[in-house]
Amino acid sequence: MEKITFIINPTAGHKRYRTVEKEIYKYINRNKFQFNIEYSKQRGDVKNLAKKAIISGSNIIIAVGGDGTVNEVSSEIINSKVKMGVIPVGSGNGLALCLGIPTNIKKAIEKINLNNFKKIDCISGNNLHSINLIGFGFDAFVAKEFSKEKNRGLVKYIYLTFKFLLNYKPKYFTIRFENELKKIKVFSLNICNGKQFGNNFLISPKSEIDDGNLRISIIKAFKWYQFIYLLLLFIFKKIHKSKFFKSYKTKKVFIESESKNLIHVDGESQIIKKSIEIYIKPKSINFIV
Repeated sequence: MEKITFIINPTAGHKRYRTVEKEIYKYINRNKFQFNIEYSKQRGDVKNLAKKAIISGSNIIIAVGGDGTVNEVSSEIINSKVKMGVIPVGSGNGLALCLGIPTNIKKAIEKINLNNFKKIDCISGNNLHSINLIGFGFDAFVAKEFSKEKNRGLVKYIYLTFKFLLNYKPKYFTIRFENELKKIKVFSLNICNGKQFGNNFLISPKSEIDDGNLRISIIKAFKWYQFIYLLLLFIFKKIHKSKFFKSYKTKKVFIESESKNLIHVDGESQIIKKSIEIYIKPKSINFIV
């Protein structure tokens, strides 16, 4: 019998965590699994609870939250035999949607009961870990403002996007990968393992979560009145058709700017140095799908 630890992040997404514990008890297969449930209470708790679960003998850890919660759990099981999964109750749930994991709690638990898993890649660099994507530019700025909000969700994200769009100033980045060197003024720059930000907003349609490659997805600077056009392309999953969009495949990339960078790592904002080297760790996470 395998042992599962469910780690619930009460601050994630739409507060659906209130019903998760009840549904875990109702739908988890007790003939296959022994389980316990832990709640994070403050920043850093998820990682610590994941470490504790591994020490106590759990060979499956389930993140109950969004991409940030998945990030913290996955950072503790890289290249180990421990499996992880997700019950996606976050604001965007980008990785879960990439992997075809339902946002319906009961159906997500049924996936866990099947216990099928695949090895997926993750992103690393400058002591950072990402399971989905690392973003620079406007996306990182909105992620920072979004993190301050008590009530989150797609509507709030779109509201903040329009609120700050006119005052945002794109910046230049120098990007080195393979045998190429590019200096580009960008609105948005994302280093992608997965395909999307969340809520089915694709930023890297050609990404595959287990192909051993990164995708550099760039939206170049544009005029403010062209944003509606780009937003419509996002809605219809056609952003890669835009003349402002560029994408490159690589295993490693070096990014440099003239000042410190505000970035987001799987939706969580932070400040880093002027330069960063990012690379892929192939098939390093056992993820229940």
